[in-house]
Amino acid sequence: MSDLISLAVLLGNPGREYERTRHNMGFMLADLAAERLAPAQRWRDWKGKGLYLEAEAAGRRVFLLKPQTYMNLSGEAAQGFSAFYKIPAAQVLTVYDDLALPFGRLRLRKDGSAGSHNGMASVICALGAGVPRLRLGIGPRPQNIPGKNFVLSKFSKEEGERLPGFLGLAFDALSVAFESGLERAMNRYNNDGDKSLS
Repeated sequence: MSDLISLAVLLGNPGREYERTRHNMGFMLADLAAERLAPAQRWRDWKGKGLYLEAEAAGRRVFLLKPQTYMNLSGEAAQGFSAFYKIPAAQVLTVYDDLALPFGRLRLRKDGSAGSHNGMASVICALGAGVPRLRLGIGPRPQNIPGKNFVLSKFSKEEGERLPGFLGLAFDALSVAFESGLERAMNRYNNDGDKSLS
């Protein structure tokens, strides 16, 4: 089966209070991807559970989905949308923030566990463990700040300055996954990507 990605599920929380927080890296990448892949379109509602856009990559129809169910129920939107459009789990790329990676680094994987991320856990529960993912580093967490508080906090000044470049790198990785497949994106960005913002 082709490893071309057909749907990117980009995780975050709806609501102005969550904008520009570390936990909303997925939504930030979604908005950048929308600007670059479908600049003439607006996000459309999908059954009250998500916002989506249809775009084209290498002559193929691809989708961006921002679940609106809040992070812990992200799998509801991912499962329903992918089932409606008959997209197999192996072609659904979930994008989310990850405390285990330093800020500015990313990792693409074909499958695996959710780690401590409740949004990814929800997607795995809905679609199964064989779901590709793009993890966007937001670490390290200071020892004196609980994980929940840290992920819902704003970026530091230094991180804010580096954020556009990091999101641009993540968009490039997403584009390769859409156009050339997950394997090629992994080979290119799991190696060189680590060095791009160090």
